[in-house]
Amino acid sequence: MAMAQDARTQDSGLSTNVRLFNAIIDRGFNQGDLSVADDVCAAKLTEHEYLSKTDVPGPEILKDQIQTARDTIKGLTLTVEDLVEHGDKVWARSRATGTDPSSGKSVSMTVIDICRFENGKLVEHWGVPDRFALLHQVGALPPPPK
Repeated sequence: MAMAQDARTQDSGLSTNVRLFNAIIDRGFNQGDLSVADDVCAAKLTEHEYLSKTDVPGPEILKDQIQTARDTIKGLTLTVEDLVEHGDKVWARSRATGTDPSSGKSVSMTVIDICRFENGKLVEHWGVPDRFALLHQVGALPPPPK
């Protein structure tokens, strides 16, 4: 989908919500800039991703997610492959790549994110990283039967 690539190169014509989402990906996950969370998150963020902290203020949830992801995958790069905006939500399919720090193996997995924005702030997030793919690649799970 061309939208994903355009969203990363021509920021000025994008909606506020897409610009905020791109900042989370680029500044946060790709560059490790935790301050992006203070810029984009509402004080109250409802997090639906399994295993995420939910008992701290909104920016702290996102900071923890960014730090955990970057600790889990060294040299983490998220590349948005598809992006759709509908109403107050941004839906994206991204490719996460990097290196597993324990095994030294290169890893790649799909990540689906749905972000709901309100008044220029992230207020709700659903995240679905393909953790099984990651576990297979590092040898923690056997490959699926053929």
